[in-house]
Amino acid sequence: MSESVKVCFDMNRENFQALKRLARAEGVDCSQYVSSIVEGSLKDFVCRDWTMNGKERRRYARVDVSLPAISCVKFSDREMRSYPVVVDDISQGGLRISFKDIPPELADKLSTSSFFEVFFTLPHLSQTVSFYCRRLRHKVDRDVTMVGVFEGSNPETVSTVDAMMQYYSA
Repeated sequence: MSESVKVCFDMNRENFQALKRLARAEGVDCSQYVSSIVEGSLKDFVCRDWTMNGKERRRYARVDVSLPAISCVKFSDREMRSYPVVVDDISQGGLRISFKDIPPELADKLSTSSFFEVFFTLPHLSQTVSFYCRRLRHKVDRDVTMVGVFEGSNPETVSTVDAMMQYYSA
């Protein structure tokens, strides 16, 4: 995903009030709520209409996994906190994690984060690995999902991801 752009549009007052109520019910602000709706619609559109005979159009193919992990999230230069997460998928370029059942205040705070590190054990190797990622995007709904790109890729990271891709693709 490229850098963010701001999208603005007009809406009548009645619809805006309804939007505010929906966002409040989800525990997010209006812009986050609209962003999650648009992202979800675009994701569905891309999956449905932009496929090439079922092949993925992303730069790196993803492999679905479901691994319990710990994520240390960097909020500012002096603040970093750890949270339980699930690694949902991984590719040569990065990974996607989910924060399950978190309070709305934390969801808001996670949306301001810039980097996160994920620690988990590969069950098939009994090896603990960690990946440092720059947050690329996030989605707030019942849970918070964050997608990150690997920072400081080195041969060991590439080798570990290769092994994971082979294991979970089989």
